[in-house]
Amino acid sequence: MCAVAEEAQAVEAGRSLRHELDILVCGVGPAAAAAATARTIADNSHMGRAYDVVVNAGICGAFIGRAKIGDVLIATDSVHAELGVALPWRFQPIDEIGFGTNRIGCNTVLTVAVEGVRGEILTLASITGSDGQAANLAHRYPDAVGEAMEGFGVATAAQQAGLPFAEIRTVSNFVGDRNVEGWDWGSALKSLTTAIREL
Repeated sequence: MCAVAEEAQAVEAGRSLRHELDILVCGVGPAAAAAATARTIADNSHMGRAYDVVVNAGICGAFIGRAKIGDVLIATDSVHAELGVALPWRFQPIDEIGFGTNRIGCNTVLTVAVEGVRGEILTLASITGSDGQAANLAHRYPDAVGEAMEGFGVATAAQQAGLPFAEIRTVSNFVGDRNVEGWDWGSALKSLTTAIREL
């Protein structure tokens, strides 16, 4: 499951004959990702063609000092960084108030052959646009290596369907200041193709 067509094309370029893949575009953000993934799983199940696994693949931002542009990031957990209560003095994850969890563990066996930086990948509904916000997220989530917008949505649909889930991202930019001149989509998409070949 990819957010945009360019990511899906990069995944298609890395398709291996070892696996039968449906490569789909869900749209941007956790809500679109969850809805599209759930609908696709249900539709295929009704047709007697159930999936074995679900993978969210795409590009992302990396936290400075934890990964570099072009790196492959493999999620150990998909974490919804905004799901909870924004108190004046700290952010309280939804886990602490008893209404679920903002964290879904990834099946790392699925990605054991993929080389890259492993850690949490954060899901946000809005891209972080300042260095101050990036520093706050990095402090709150010391094991996070990257930030994207779909992983937790795809993971939620997979979990509710009882399917193993993995998230693979490649770095196009650093989390923080929105100076797109420093972004490198080309390198990230090439890395994504390579990562899928290793899957």
